[in-house]
Amino acid sequence: MGVYKGKSVDEAIENGLLDLNLKKEDAHIHVIEKGQAGIFGFFEKEAEVEITPLTAKELKLKKLAPYLSAGGFVILILFFILIGVSQNNKSNSSTSLSSSTNPSSVTEKSTEKTTKPSSTSKESSTSSSSQSSSTSSSSNSVETSSTSPSQSSTITIENNSEFQALLQTEDQSTITDFVQKYKGKTIEFDGNFADLAKVKSKYDILIHSGDYHPDEATGPNFKFIEINLISNPVFKPFNGENIRKGQNVHIKAKVGAYNATQDLIYLSPIEVSPR
Repeated sequence: MGVYKGKSVDEAIENGLLDLNLKKEDAHIHVIEKGQAGIFGFFEKEAEVEITPLTAKELKLKKLAPYLSAGGFVILILFFILIGVSQNNKSNSSTSLSSSTNPSSVTEKSTEKTTKPSSTSKESSTSSSSQSSSTSSSSNSVETSSTSPSQSSTITIENNSEFQALLQTEDQSTITDFVQKYKGKTIEFDGNFADLAKVKSKYDILIHSGDYHPDEATGPNFKFIEINLISNPVFKPFNGENIRKGQNVHIKAKVGAYNATQDLIYLSPIEVSPR
């Protein structure tokens, strides 16, 4: 052990290590005074350090320290591995105990698995039956909707009170209101050919409702205009020109315009047949 001086701490340490012929790691170094540079050579103070060589025991421990630290690290790892293995064994043993003590739960689970498919099949059959019923109901609704318009599109005295009243009146305001409301619609009724007027190869046909009477007429005047009896398929039941005044017929026609001056409702024939 010795005290060494220098202008700085590093210089003092270097002086001491050279004197003792030691390496820095083989000695204990204690700084006594850090030193002071002073001003213009005044108040200058040297640094002082105390250097003590390591003992033989300390040198051995220092050499063994790397090996000891590595060995301690290995021992620590082994310790944690042993703890993990013991905990794993404990958890496995507790699991085996719980499974061995609850066989009924396993049986219940297997029973549930076997019973679930039947409930699934019931659900599927129920859903299929509901689908089939919904399909049948939808098809029925489609059929109903497809048939109902055709039934209501043709106006008759049975399904339309306004048309029934029309065939009983000659009031022009009533006729005008009906034509304005139902122009382009199809009407169907029993009538008669009240008069025929041939213009070249075509006919204008005056029509009244009901049966023919030479001195009486009921309701408004209907009229077909410019009818070719030979080429028009609507009049095929009359065999060409086999048509006459006073003939009772069944008529299905589309409502056209109303000529208030001549008091005529023009019709476009759809079906005309003798009765």
